[in-house]
Amino acid sequence: MTKSQASALPDPGSARAPDPAEKYDVAILGGTLAGGLLGAVLSKQGVRVLLVPAAHDRTEASGETTVPYTAEVFLLLAKRFGIPEIAAFGLFPDLPEDIRRDSGIKKSLGFLYHRTGEEQRPDESVQFNVPGEHAEWHLERRGVDMYTVRLAHRYGAAVLPHGVHMTDAWTDPDGARVETSDGHIWRARYLVDVSGPDSPLLARNGGDDAEPRLGLRSRVIATHMTGVARFEEVRSPSEYPRTTPWSQGTVHHIFDGGWIQLVRFDNHRDGGNPATGVTLSLDPGRWEHLPEDPEKAFRAVVEQYPDLARQFASAQSVRPWTNAPLWQRTAARSHGERWFALERTAARNDMFLSRDVTMAAELVHALATALVPAVRRDDFSPAPFARIAAFQDELAAFNDRWLAGARIASQDFRLWNAFSRVWLLWQILADLSLKRARLDVEASAGRDWTPVERFELGGIWFHVPEGLRGIIDRSLRTIERVGAGELTAAPAADGIFAELRREKFIPPLYAFGDPEAKVYHFTIPKRLKMLWWVKTSAPADFRRLLTRDNVTSVTSATSR
Repeated sequence: MTKSQASALPDPGSARAPDPAEKYDVAILGGTLAGGLLGAVLSKQGVRVLLVPAAHDRTEASGETTVPYTAEVFLLLAKRFGIPEIAAFGLFPDLPEDIRRDSGIKKSLGFLYHRTGEEQRPDESVQFNVPGEHAEWHLERRGVDMYTVRLAHRYGAAVLPHGVHMTDAWTDPDGARVETSDGHIWRARYLVDVSGPDSPLLARNGGDDAEPRLGLRSRVIATHMTGVARFEEVRSPSEYPRTTPWSQGTVHHIFDGGWIQLVRFDNHRDGGNPATGVTLSLDPGRWEHLPEDPEKAFRAVVEQYPDLARQFASAQSVRPWTNAPLWQRTAARSHGERWFALERTAARNDMFLSRDVTMAAELVHALATALVPAVRRDDFSPAPFARIAAFQDELAAFNDRWLAGARIASQDFRLWNAFSRVWLLWQILADLSLKRARLDVEASAGRDWTPVERFELGGIWFHVPEGLRGIIDRSLRTIERVGAGELTAAPAADGIFAELRREKFIPPLYAFGDPEAKVYHFTIPKRLKMLWWVKTSAPADFRRLLTRDNVTSVTSATSR
């Protein structure tokens, strides 16, 4: 950690030792990324927080990647709640040295389409290179999650000692109770549960839905491996003109009915972690005859694709396998009198396209907007929390629709090619739009944060250029028609590309409507063309996204 980062940390004297005699304002159940971030945010706002680890905090498979939009949500948390360390979650070079050493960098998102028994066809690949002003990364979640808990402690949260975890939790007329493995019972005025599917609080309040309220169904197999070859060692980079090294980013191997996501942690000069995060997600119906054993099932899949077989020929798992025949789940209830089930406790879906980490940050922000005022007023009336619960459901549904669309699109590269352009368009404009909203609030006299609290809008909870919501909905409906057998992949893809070419709000230099433009670099000439388009042709609400302050890169200084 640099001297400037160390000086930004709060004085350790602000940390509290857990006291069984104290009645805390909020007890957070689970020492995960979301739990640690929420604990830091609440503590900085003067809330008396007790953070109670859960038994499975470090064992449940979790998302390990970010995109530029994720970084902007982290920056919103940092700026709004006055915690500069959270800004570093979107600025890899600013992270503590131990976190950087164990985690990886992310310079691109790569999609490589595979056909059974064939080598990967280079013309069936897509690579989106992250613009240079961003510093996305691969999170080694055990270390990262523990760091957020330490951060919460430094800001004043009481954290139970290592080895002590929650065994039960409930509410009563006097508030809330948490029982821990050392025999203590702790009191709080409100409970936030991020402990995951094994939550005793959730079990007391209806448990999980018998059938998840999500469209996607996945068998998920995940682990960390060493010995995974870089794809540029499997296939010559000369076969993929204009691409950057695949291993410098997140690699997604796409095939009919599934995908494998590869997250390298050793892909930068200071990296000291030889492992690669490997997550296989499969359509249970399409792949129903695989062995139950996760490693045998994994090998049975990769052996069907020659390049994958070569990439994993020397790979060995270094962590226990996650093996979930049905990964998706939703809680029957997500909130009640003095309790709220957040993030992984409320729902679980595929950890694809960086949505797991992104949604954790989005939901921490949303809940904090209701919880901080409730504590200050000593009023835990259900209405504000019902609004956040409804937003959480809408965000999960929005995410699920993207993931289900991705699964359908995996059946044909042409459809995947089209799907990925709409997804990237959403990500770019969401990043720019949220940054514009945040900067406007920061520049205003009263700092009214309402523009970033439009939770009634659902999955996109702030103003975006007119036309974006419509093209997302129409594109996903087209893909859903393919899934329903009403349309075949080729005309569906053609229709999506045609609309991407036709829409006036989409900058033409993105070339999203060109199926052959499969490698994306935001070069200086493209930036100059973008400025010309903004000055001459761009719709008014798009022009506001491309002002100097909104496209200037975030640095250590500007994030504080």
